[in-house]
Amino acid sequence: MRLSLAVCVLCGLALRAAAQSNAERVANDAYTRSHDYDLVHQVIDVRDFDWDSTTFTGRVTTSLVALRPGLDSVILDAGQLLTIRKVTAGITGTTSLRFTRHGDTLVVYPAKPVAFHDTTRFTIDYRGRVDNGKGLTFIVPEGRPHRPQQIWSQGEDMNNHLWFPTHDFPNDKMTWELRATVPAVDAAVSNGRLVFDRKNPDGTHTVAWRQDLPTATYLVSLVVAPLAHLSDAWRGIPVDYYVYHEDSAIARRLFAATPDMIDVYSRLTGIPYPWAKYAQTTVADFFGGMENVSATTLVDWLPDERAYRDRPWYLWILIPHELAHQWFGDYTTTENWANMWLNEGFAEFMPGQYWGAKLGRHAADDYYLDEYTQFMGIDARRRMPLAARASNNIYPKGALVLRMLQRYLGPERFWASLHTYLTRHALGNATSDDLRQAVLEATGENLDWFWDEWVYQAGYPEFAVAAAYDSTGKKLTLTVTQTQVDTAKADSTGLRFATPAVFRMPVTVRVGTSAGDVTRRVALTAREQTIVFDRVAAPPTMVVFDDGNAVLKGLTFEQPTAWLATQLARDPDLWNRFWVIRQLAGRGADSAAGRALAAAATGADYFTTRASEPSSSRTTRASSIRSKGCWAISAPLPMHSARSPTAAAPTPSTR
Repeated sequence: MRLSLAVCVLCGLALRAAAQSNAERVANDAYTRSHDYDLVHQVIDVRDFDWDSTTFTGRVTTSLVALRPGLDSVILDAGQLLTIRKVTAGITGTTSLRFTRHGDTLVVYPAKPVAFHDTTRFTIDYRGRVDNGKGLTFIVPEGRPHRPQQIWSQGEDMNNHLWFPTHDFPNDKMTWELRATVPAVDAAVSNGRLVFDRKNPDGTHTVAWRQDLPTATYLVSLVVAPLAHLSDAWRGIPVDYYVYHEDSAIARRLFAATPDMIDVYSRLTGIPYPWAKYAQTTVADFFGGMENVSATTLVDWLPDERAYRDRPWYLWILIPHELAHQWFGDYTTTENWANMWLNEGFAEFMPGQYWGAKLGRHAADDYYLDEYTQFMGIDARRRMPLAARASNNIYPKGALVLRMLQRYLGPERFWASLHTYLTRHALGNATSDDLRQAVLEATGENLDWFWDEWVYQAGYPEFAVAAAYDSTGKKLTLTVTQTQVDTAKADSTGLRFATPAVFRMPVTVRVGTSAGDVTRRVALTAREQTIVFDRVAAPPTMVVFDDGNAVLKGLTFEQPTAWLATQLARDPDLWNRFWVIRQLAGRGADSAAGRALAAAATGADYFTTRASEPSSSRTTRASSIRSKGCWAISAPLPMHSARSPTAAAPTPSTR
């Protein structure tokens, strides 16, 4: 009866959702899972690991609070390969409880219905088995170097229920304790603070970690491997690096920037690092990095000495990306996977802020220029909004939209808005509109138009600009046309990811003359509009559309070579320089274009401008493909960062 009713309700929801736009579905929480209890705490005890059969023994004690009167059944996610041996009331109770299985679902029936807001507790004993690589990954050496026997977990998106019963969705947070009994040679690294490490008579040891602050269940993690432990600290908080013993000599150089990154992120957000420790643990065959709360897991590709002569991808992107998640994703977590850009977009945005703070504006521009190239490639394959179920562009587009928001608001208002967002939703969940509301609260400005264009709809503006100077009237006229085309088709549910015909936004135009520069900030509000500069006393020496590169865009703007050459020499923005270089590169017969490119190659004030390839578009540091809900990041470009030491290894990714 209950299952039939649920089917009817789901059918009704599906019909209702079919008539809704993407913005309506996301804003109305159509993708958020209902639950009739609040998961409060779990004690997860795992032992008897067998690498040959990928099996183990598990016990999970669950405490939860009823969210409806007369809660007579508790539905948990539990992988169908988990063999439930018994369920008992309490922690070590003798009262057996009835349970049933339905695929990946376990239903536990309390001894009596639980009253509204009352707490119940029960213990599940089970024999665990995994399809290797799903939930848990068992690694054996296979006779290969740099590959000790190990186990690592991966919970995101919804894989932790494959190794322990839980509520496997991000909208219910809990605290937990994880106890792992492992061989004496192995370390066991998990979330939170170390409770004990106890030797057992059989030669094993049991390690217990406790996560005292609530967060999402997909962040529960475990790594079992023979590891060296290197210790560091930030303001008294342990900062730990766990690596293979053979890597211990090179690990500290790689990870040494971590405390400084923590410090910068704490200062920028106004939220001091919130967890009991920060550990980074390297493992084999990992996809890149995963931000498990206070215990990030990373691929074991530590850069060699040669890599540091350039710029290792691992240090430049991977470490600061996963660290940023400790605020954006772990501290404040997406309410559902349709808003996953709130996790990943911020984590992709923050490394550029760190490098900008440490190395200056050009380093930040360089970082976001790579994000731009990734974004354009992904968007060309399939155009999707930031906030949408299974959105394909949450990493680079998320970073670029946040950078655009920062440019629009200015740094003071931007960081005040993020502080409000993190404070309002501390240790909780958030949606895209919650971020908009935080901006409204912090600045008084309602950016519903920005969210509509950049979060809920797809695409970006493509500008075609034409300039004409009237020497008699001393007037410069720009004609600006938005040429983006909406070609999206509806899917089987009627959902269609539209591209706006008009992107509303302010843009700054800089006109250079022999008498000095003239700048003007104008609001773009129409598909085609005209911008007139009066009293331009001398002919322009350059015209920069979107001075400062504040808008994510495509640009077509035919200009005299002299204008482009002046802009290349004077414009501090790396995206603008990159765009100019491509325009000049297409003028092979123009000696002035060649001279401008040669001057930039030998005299520009930043190495990526000097090293740009004028004959083709820039190769990105991190060309991206979609893989299992994460971005697979290719090995770095030689000009910008060195190839990972294992050149033949699979492509890593940041999550």
